[in-house]
Amino acid sequence: MNISIVLRTVSNLALMLSAIFLIPLGVALFYKNYDTLWAFILAIVLSGMLGGLNKLFFRKIEEEIGIREGIAIVTFSWFICIFLGAVPYWYSGVCTTYTDAVFETTSGFTTTGSSLLTNVEILPESILFWRTFTNWLGGMGIIVVFVALLPAMGVSGYPLFTAEVSGPTVGKLKPRIAATAKVLWIIYLVFTATVTLLYFLGGMPFFDAICHSFATVSTGGFSTKNTSIAYFDNLYIEIVAAVFMFICGCNFGLYYQCFQLNFKKILKNSELRFFAGLNLIAIVFVAVFLYLGQPGSFHNEAGSEYHQHFEYSLRRSFFQVVAICTGTGFSTADFDVWPDICRFLLVLLMFIGACAGSTGGGIKSVRILILLKSSMREIVRVIRPRMVKHVKINGESVSGEIITGCSVFFVVYLGFFGVCSLALMATNLDMVTSFSAVSTCMSNCGPGLAKVGPSLNFSEISYFCKWILSFCMLLGRLEIYSFLLIFLPVTWKR
Repeated sequence: MNISIVLRTVSNLALMLSAIFLIPLGVALFYKNYDTLWAFILAIVLSGMLGGLNKLFFRKIEEEIGIREGIAIVTFSWFICIFLGAVPYWYSGVCTTYTDAVFETTSGFTTTGSSLLTNVEILPESILFWRTFTNWLGGMGIIVVFVALLPAMGVSGYPLFTAEVSGPTVGKLKPRIAATAKVLWIIYLVFTATVTLLYFLGGMPFFDAICHSFATVSTGGFSTKNTSIAYFDNLYIEIVAAVFMFICGCNFGLYYQCFQLNFKKILKNSELRFFAGLNLIAIVFVAVFLYLGQPGSFHNEAGSEYHQHFEYSLRRSFFQVVAICTGTGFSTADFDVWPDICRFLLVLLMFIGACAGSTGGGIKSVRILILLKSSMREIVRVIRPRMVKHVKINGESVSGEIITGCSVFFVVYLGFFGVCSLALMATNLDMVTSFSAVSTCMSNCGPGLAKVGPSLNFSEISYFCKWILSFCMLLGRLEIYSFLLIFLPVTWKR
């Protein structure tokens, strides 16, 4: 591995992050948040110094970035974004310890949405903006925008793109990978502007509309309100949020096909049909058992009592299933008090996650679909051993290498889930809290169950658990391999 290439490229990203900090600094000036002003100035100085010093000490890039360098650059870039992004939380006093600041920042950049802040409504506007802005930057991936800038430095961005973009395969929308990155960000910006406008038209204050649009299109889930979307108690806002959570939980490559008017290819997309069907079935399932499991009266968030109708159950189910399945983590109800069968299904949806090439987390729907089809093929082979049957996705046969890769990913994913859950239980956390906390962090989903449920947060867990869960969030965001390979000696050998 060429360390010089890695460090100089990472230094360029640190300089870009320094420029990004100017945006929340401008928000702090606009809202006269002078208490947080110096926190962002410090972050700018630290980012600029780190980037500038590295550029001075390491030679100019003259070689192509290989896959090893790409993995190292992506992983180190995430570390830098997280540790520098935590500075405003820590220096402003919003988080009393740097550990808490790192947890909150990791949750933001990885679009997890898990939080340890007990009262976000009292926070300065600049911190609220930065909190949701980290969601937005991490959603499409800060590396993806960096890839779009690499040609100006004479560097190939493909190894970075493959290490950053989620899913078992990476497809190019354009012949040049930088052009692909630009197309993805244009789509992302269009979605953000659209959601902001729709929220504003629905009665949200403009500042809240911007922040919630950041959290929606990134499927990040951070909110400016303690009770999340439930604060607004507005069916229109819930529908807008749910629709765009689903849209951004799908492969962004499909929207490029929309611009190309290639609707036939979209309708034949196997992963999209599986993901849509899964959401639809889960919505109906949860709505029915929510209605049957809680007969009679029901208390809403304001504490008033009214008779529960099926329409109410369907409304809550529709929003919460989409929020969990896409890994957004918004909430309109405390689903931890729902019937056990509903809670269990929501945890399963966390594991499955959204589509490959989306802003969502989890194992990814296409992997689950490939595993289901290959499992069915092997079951049928028991009685028909000479049968030749291909696993097909989008009408094309899937290679054995991809099937093996999905199987290995699934096993490794569950392995880390088990080990990290045991680590949390070793600190005397109960089993439900431990399992749900690890599953929601690895799936980049947000709220869990029990002590980390939607009506609570992660503030009461130990520092050791916060570091473990921060590790889980980054592990899930980088889809395990990119993160783990950095610790293997073979990655560092030339």
